[in-house]
Amino acid sequence: MKIRFDQAAPYEVEEVDAPFAKPDGQELLARIYRPTGDADAPLAALVDVHGGAWSRGDHLTGALHCRALAASGLVVVSLGFRQGSAAKHPAASADVAAGVRYVRAHARRLGVDSRRVGIVGSSSGGQLALLAALKPGAPEFAGTPIVAPDGSLDAAPGDESVAFVLALYPVADPLARFRYVVGRQNDGSGFDAARLIAAHHGYFLSEAQMAEASVTRIVAAREARTLPPVWLAHPGLDDNVPAAITDAFVQAYQQAAGAIERVHFPGARHGFIRQASADNDKAIALMRDFIGRQLAR
Repeated sequence: MKIRFDQAAPYEVEEVDAPFAKPDGQELLARIYRPTGDADAPLAALVDVHGGAWSRGDHLTGALHCRALAASGLVVVSLGFRQGSAAKHPAASADVAAGVRYVRAHARRLGVDSRRVGIVGSSSGGQLALLAALKPGAPEFAGTPIVAPDGSLDAAPGDESVAFVLALYPVADPLARFRYVVGRQNDGSGFDAARLIAAHHGYFLSEAQMAEASVTRIVAAREARTLPPVWLAHPGLDDNVPAAITDAFVQAYQQAAGAIERVHFPGARHGFIRQASADNDKAIALMRDFIGRQLAR
């Protein structure tokens, strides 16, 4: 069977880990998911950015959806990156930008079309994915050297643009989310505000940095370098990223003439993509549909 993009996802998937970058001597790993078999033409690629409040998770976190998307004929590269509290903003963004450069630098070896690279991110990873997509080549996200095909380190600028974004319950405005969780301390609901407050403080040095990293602010202030098409999953029972934060981002993107599709998952909670469920199945099917439409453009 020749591999091509197929929303029915008929392919087996092979997985391998590889170092993709080495900032300050720290080796960062990526899990590469690839459909097995031969392709008539280079495949589209998808860079995956995991969630975890900028402080938890790794290159294996998104295994469930990464396998499912790779099975449709995509090469998915899931990144491990520097996180709080050992690293501070914008370290993770620099590593995500490096991940996009890595995919293009290794396009021939990976069998991918460097013109068709998308990005997917969930929760805090959604914020990082959107930030990378909106500001490719931004000097503040430079500096993480990638591992080149010959094994050397390459810190030279490269193409960090992406063709489309899949954002699952993204923390589009870190400052607004920080103020939301601060307001929920000791509200008697059992909500773990302390953990999220600590995570914000662990990665961001100040509220000013949280505002700087807000993709909603960037879009509204017309600071985005590009506005690629976005597909966004919005869980109806999300008490981690309240609807007002997502609403503000969607409105800002639309007002900036960006193409954005928001899909509601009424009974789903934050993080639902990591567990097998009807909502997970629905999201995977809709993501494949969105990707297929982008690849057909």
